[in-house]
Amino acid sequence: MSTIANPIHPVTGVWRGRAAVALVPIFLGVLFVAGYLPRRIAQNKLNAEATAVDQSLPRVKLSTAVAVDRGHALTLPGSLVASRLAMINARATGYVRRWRVDIGDRVRAGDVLADLDTPELDQQLQQARATLKQQEAALEQAVANGAFAKITASRQDVLVGQGLVAKQDADQADVQFKVGEANVHASEANVAAAQANVRQLTQLVSFGRVVAPFDGRITQRTIEVGSLVIAGGAAGSVPLFRIETIDPIRVFVQVPQAFAPSVKEAAAARISIRQMPGQVFEGRVTRTAGTLDPALRTLNVEIDVPNPKGELLGGMYAEVTIAVASAHRAVRVPSSAVITDARGVHVATVDAAGRVHLVEVVRGLDNGREIELVEGLVGGEHVIASPGGDVVDGARVEPVAPTER
Repeated sequence: MSTIANPIHPVTGVWRGRAAVALVPIFLGVLFVAGYLPRRIAQNKLNAEATAVDQSLPRVKLSTAVAVDRGHALTLPGSLVASRLAMINARATGYVRRWRVDIGDRVRAGDVLADLDTPELDQQLQQARATLKQQEAALEQAVANGAFAKITASRQDVLVGQGLVAKQDADQADVQFKVGEANVHASEANVAAAQANVRQLTQLVSFGRVVAPFDGRITQRTIEVGSLVIAGGAAGSVPLFRIETIDPIRVFVQVPQAFAPSVKEAAAARISIRQMPGQVFEGRVTRTAGTLDPALRTLNVEIDVPNPKGELLGGMYAEVTIAVASAHRAVRVPSSAVITDARGVHVATVDAAGRVHLVEVVRGLDNGREIELVEGLVGGEHVIASPGGDVVDGARVEPVAPTER
């Protein structure tokens, strides 16, 4: 009896294999969703956070540049100095016998400031006078010898004419006469030299009285009684006194290049001292240097101020106000806004889109808080009030509302 195969089992096995193959992509998809996708989402989140950090812009405080009128009163710092100043040195070496003035004393030209003992010079002067007397005696002797030689020569000439003496004797007498004249001239020169030496030493001895060269006030004394002083110019010499004249007193100011052409001689100036509130001293420009300092680009200006009461003292700091006119339109910004480095002098402006632009400028008056720029800006620009050293042209920033001044 033959057996008939069941056709259902092979079909079922085939379908099962196909179903298993179809489930593989689904299984892999499930694995992708369960494993890779959370990682991808986390990575995207980190990237988003990093991008947000990168897009955070630096916040900068802005200030508005303000245009300044062309003509105005320029106030500058100045230094007061004496109109005349001298360090008084000894002209003779000696010892201080007495000093007659001290610091603060007013003196007039020719007043004796100190008396010196000069024993060495005194001895030299006595010796020079004795030498002068010797030379004068030698001159008298030469004159007498010359007179005798002249008489002898005259007599010899007469005797030669009478044939009583030889011509040789007459010639010898004439030569002796000429020698006598030469001796007289030499003695006169020696006397003149000795007289000059006496005058020189007399003058040096007179320098034992130290006198004031001009009217003024003593501002320094460095000697005491018994101090050894050495003639000025020699090694170890030091000034005995310092004398100053402070009426009028001088004020020196440095005027920036932008205003230098408008400062003229005889221009009025006002001087004020912070320690003297309410007091204003009037002065006038007496001279200018006529050239700018190549390092500072400023003009050195001298102003004379009457000071009859001596209220202004040398060495004081003053504020000097001069009426000037600028040759350029000036723009005022905070002093901290100016960037000075190897690239030059710039300010950092910020446009409406928040982008930085470095603008080259030329500085004018700087009072420490604000500075006037004479080139580069026109006014109205927004500048970074305190830019960092790493500011870059073209960088983006987040502006803070500008400050109006």
